[in-house]
Amino acid sequence: MTDSSAFTADGGAAADIRRWCDQAKIPGRHPDLSDAASILIAAGFLSDSARAVLVRRATAGMPIPAIGGFGDLRRLHRELDQLDDYLRNPRMPRVGAMVLRSRIMTLTRRRETARNLVTASKPVFAGTVRGIRRERRDGLYLDIPDRERLFNALLFTPTPNSLDSGYLRRAGAMAANTAAGVIGQLTDGRSRAGQWVAEKAAIIEGPDDDSSSAARFVDGYETLLYVAGSAYDRIVRSPVWRSDHFSVQRTQINLHAELAEISADVINLRTVRIELDRVRVVAASDERLGEQLRSREAELRPVWSQLIARVAALADVADAVAAAAHELRILEQVNYAGTIDHRIDQLIGRSGERELSAENTRRLSEQLGMGRTHLRDYRNILQGNVTGVLGPAYEEPVVPAPSRAITNPRLRKETDS
Repeated sequence: MTDSSAFTADGGAAADIRRWCDQAKIPGRHPDLSDAASILIAAGFLSDSARAVLVRRATAGMPIPAIGGFGDLRRLHRELDQLDDYLRNPRMPRVGAMVLRSRIMTLTRRRETARNLVTASKPVFAGTVRGIRRERRDGLYLDIPDRERLFNALLFTPTPNSLDSGYLRRAGAMAANTAAGVIGQLTDGRSRAGQWVAEKAAIIEGPDDDSSSAARFVDGYETLLYVAGSAYDRIVRSPVWRSDHFSVQRTQINLHAELAEISADVINLRTVRIELDRVRVVAASDERLGEQLRSREAELRPVWSQLIARVAALADVADAVAAAAHELRILEQVNYAGTIDHRIDQLIGRSGERELSAENTRRLSEQLGMGRTHLRDYRNILQGNVTGVLGPAYEEPVVPAPSRAITNPRLRKETDS
């Protein structure tokens, strides 16, 4: 459930977005991004031509890869990384490693199933030679290598609380409890394996944080991408945006291209900043190189401010669409009240018709009652006539009672004599 207060007209301001990015946290509870928003954000990792293909498909209303929630895919991938870290622990008991490997195999199969839905989905991309040629000609076909890169990018979909969510704790606790159960059958609970599982279970099942009141992210770049994706979802999901009221505005902005371009700029900026940090560590003793790095970083600061302003403008559009939807609902209520007044006037205007109809129905009822009386009198007269004609002449024949047969032979002879 979304805390709407976080994306109001004030919450969508550039200053608030900058503060959220600095803290890598957005107040309130927020849902995962839609599949469309996740795909367009992941397109920022692709080349310009591949990203343009996805934008054209989304703009034309053609199908794009979907699995019903890429946020769960992000959590699944994070859990796999966490379990791999557990397996590298030198204190990992053999039985516990066996249980964790089983869990890893299950999650890996689920990830590969999602990979097939993205990279080899026949309902999304053409599978025949003719279909592939047609999509290539129209600039709508995404090559297999680009699909693989797209899926790898979807593994890092901006997702609230993907690092320390209760989902990971429940999954890890389940694996730890399973391992504890297996080890408990083999040991007395005081072995090193049992102690290790108990420690891991205590770590995984640690106290919850305040994720219920805030959506946390890896860094400010991911936070900015999530804010942009949320604004995109709010706009495209609004019935008002798809109505005739905004037909002109829809032609002035391509939301799909806007989100993809924001994603590409944010991802490129983060990549450059990471490279600059690496170079700074290597060239820490070179003063000249350090000065050059500081100069280039100063030139990058306006880029970050421009991206925040661009996302804030997109959030303002989402706020305007939400406000228009609210006004439209009020207008619909006013119009509905007007129709009620009209219907009331119609009901009052037909009062005379209802009175005449009731009077006619009442007269018909009286006429039917009089007809019933006449029919009853006629039936009595007819019944009396029939009785007077057939009464004296018609008598029922008297049937003699049957005599009892004499079965005694002696009495029969005396009777005969």
